[in-house]
Amino acid sequence: MMMARTAFYQLSVLMALLIAGPLATSAPAFAHGAGWQIEDTGNTKTYRFGYTDGSPMAFAEVVVTTKDGKVWQKARTDRIGQFSLGLGGTPVPDAPSELHIKVADGMGHVVQLTYQPTDTTADTVTPGGGQTTAVSSATAIQGTPALFDLPIWASILFGCSILANLFGGLLLWQRRQMARKQSN
Repeated sequence: MMMARTAFYQLSVLMALLIAGPLATSAPAFAHGAGWQIEDTGNTKTYRFGYTDGSPMAFAEVVVTTKDGKVWQKARTDRIGQFSLGLGGTPVPDAPSELHIKVADGMGHVVQLTYQPTDTTADTVTPGGGQTTAVSSATAIQGTPALFDLPIWASILFGCSILANLFGGLLLWQRRQMARKQSN
């Protein structure tokens, strides 16, 4: 019985260290998201797709569709993550009113934009079909900050779940060891 209490206290200290360790040290996170940058050169819009750590989304698949779902263009980004969309030669009646751009690198990073070529002074870009923002001719990288970018409540719940599962697993393992010793 005394051994079980000692093991429980050791387990409690280990759990406290596991909880306090990440809170006490500030280490940089290595997760990254994906985003975009727009360069306006007249009739051509050049998008630069990259990760939030600065590296390009090289050779990612790009699919441009119209509002009604028809594929307008399929391509890949180049080695520096650039993709150009040109509508200069398209007659005004044939030009689409809205284009949906989806870029996927095949490893889980996806950037979705909505491009509306109706305004000549500033382009309206809607990230992922959400809030609309006006974009000037050259912008900073915009996009999703991380793949696991969760609200604070979900992060706390996720962390507590991991700790509870670790604690429960260690407790079950300890009981199993105690039962094994008693049977011998």
